[in-house]
Amino acid sequence: MDILESIKKALEENINLSKEVKGNIYGLVNILHTKLPDVDLTNLVDKLKTLQVKKLNRFISNDVSRYSHVENILYLNNERLTDDYDGKHILMFELLNILTSKDNKRGFIEDGRFEALNVGFTEILANYLVGNEGESTLYQEQAIETNLISIIIGSDVLKEAYFKNDTAILIKGFKDAGVEV
Repeated sequence: MDILESIKKALEENINLSKEVKGNIYGLVNILHTKLPDVDLTNLVDKLKTLQVKKLNRFISNDVSRYSHVENILYLNNERLTDDYDGKHILMFELLNILTSKDNKRGFIEDGRFEALNVGFTEILANYLVGNEGESTLYQEQAIETNLISIIIGSDVLKEAYFKNDTAILIKGFKDAGVEV
């Protein structure tokens, strides 16, 4: 079965999501697969079967969005999702977090290390995949810093470490560039 068919089937099986949300997710996954065809989406298929989307309470968090890999819940703060933010960009950012969440890792974060770098790389990928039409950018500073780091160790190293959830690849990239971490 084609991976996009598997994604569609997983979304159809999910009773927690509205038809509109399923359509939005499928459209974004299609873009991701078209622009990054070598990325394995198998983990995303598994996550989409049970993913829930819930309202993020402004008294608990002021974030625009947040993905809990422990609960497999995408939290959205409707009060902050205004014209200032591009909803398509926010959803792609979180889909990348969902895709790269395995066990207790997300991207190349390990034991709390490299979190800002992971956020910056996720932001860069979301910008590459769907752009950002919003007036506000959540993680611009992290994206700039990550871009500078990618010049040093190579964007291919970041991409491989991110999608394979392998911090060792990232650390090796730093060491190969002469940077001690």
